[in-house]
Amino acid sequence: MGKEILFIAAVLPVVGLCYFIYKKDMHREPAGILAKLFSLGMLSVLPVIFVELFLSASFPTEGVNNFIGLYINVFISVALAEEGFKWLITKYGGYNNKEFDEIYDIIVYAVFASLGFACIENILYVFQNGLGNAIMRAILSVPGHMCFAVIMGYYFARAKLAHINNNQPLYKKNLSLSIVMPCIMHTTYDALLMWGGGSTFILFLAFDIFMVVYCFGTVNRMSKIQRTLTNNVNSGVVTTNSSGYVQYNNPTPVQNAQPAQSTQSAQPAVNAPVAGYCPICGTPERGDRFCGSCGYKLR
Repeated sequence: MGKEILFIAAVLPVVGLCYFIYKKDMHREPAGILAKLFSLGMLSVLPVIFVELFLSASFPTEGVNNFIGLYINVFISVALAEEGFKWLITKYGGYNNKEFDEIYDIIVYAVFASLGFACIENILYVFQNGLGNAIMRAILSVPGHMCFAVIMGYYFARAKLAHINNNQPLYKKNLSLSIVMPCIMHTTYDALLMWGGGSTFILFLAFDIFMVVYCFGTVNRMSKIQRTLTNNVNSGVVTTNSSGYVQYNNPTPVQNAQPAQSTQSAQPAVNAPVAGYCPICGTPERGDRFCGSCGYKLR
């Protein structure tokens, strides 16, 4: 088998998933930040290898004769090492970036960092084991890395909203979950696959299907929410009154219409969002790039 074919087989699923995630973003992220995150993900393979070798001396994943012991060892020596580096790249390369101005963006950042890692890992495995391994990894491993990243990005997004709203306990909780939940998913995936056996493999396939369906659903849901909010505001379907309450307009806006949420005296309806309020949910702006309540892009 030619090296060129193996290289294409290893890289193609990574490129395909990156493109899928990228196309789901209504306001596309700059190529520079995505290239940086992907490259850092690729480079992280080297430190991950050394960390895994060091940890596996005390927490081996081979020769373990009980599932609980295997699960703990995989969590520490594999999942925590790999997801930990991806988390650091996403946190310091994406979460604090000025381009992070929509909730969906952080999922894009996490996926590009994760698939950068998966790209190099895939090339190494495919060159060693051949085209059959490339097909299996395209179906299982590469989408798995994307799913771990989607969960990471989801909790980063929730942490960001909590931070905007000055809710430190919730911010810390979601920031912790942004590393803990991907590690748990990664550990469950690897441990079920490593344990082997007929019934365990069936559990692995069931978990893998559930994980992929759930994560792709999360991507579609968050992307659709962002897209719908933006389209509603741009088309004038959604406006706010002078008190900041949301108002859905008729084709011919009715003047002096009072939104159902408001208990104040009638205010004249306006045909443009009121400065200082989110045009979707009416929450007062807190000086950030998107709404701390619904996540709508404000700047």
